[in-house]
Amino acid sequence: MATLTIEQLTPDDFAPYGSVIAQPLASPDASGPGWAWSGETQLLSHADRSYAVGYLDLEAGKLRFDWAERHLESIEVIIPLGGDCLVYVGSPGDAPEWDRFRVFRLCSGQAVVLNQGVWHGAPLALEHDLKALVLLRQGTGAEDVQKAERDSGPVEIVRDVVEESEGESTNASR
Repeated sequence: MATLTIEQLTPDDFAPYGSVIAQPLASPDASGPGWAWSGETQLLSHADRSYAVGYLDLEAGKLRFDWAERHLESIEVIIPLGGDCLVYVGSPGDAPEWDRFRVFRLCSGQAVVLNQGVWHGAPLALEHDLKALVLLRQGTGAEDVQKAERDSGPVEIVRDVVEESEGESTNASR
């Protein structure tokens, strides 16, 4: 069984696969009592047709994967709700290069925009069940999904990096 380690999500490390959306560091565009607004933090440039918002239930379980998919005509936005999740991604190409995938911890308050053609799968819940919003170009599920399965068994994800949100290192896999 192959193994991968979880990486902290940074814009530079994630750049080959897409972009990271996080709370802006600059002053908000507008604010009032109890709220602050930062508009247009990320533009979705592939909007030749409507984008649809999908709702994803994620159950905590073993941290492994044996499949991936890609969308050649749509970017994909993943936004976790109520906790952190993991996103696994591989470079665009005709077939996934399983030994070159990377796994990133997507923290609550962040989102990622996956480029067209990036191999990926459903996010993995980390500590507990959670929900996620997924934005895809309308019709993507019916018209623009190419799936692949890993014949040699699942890729195991190990937790052996310092995870900033937990402040400690662990070697336990789930």
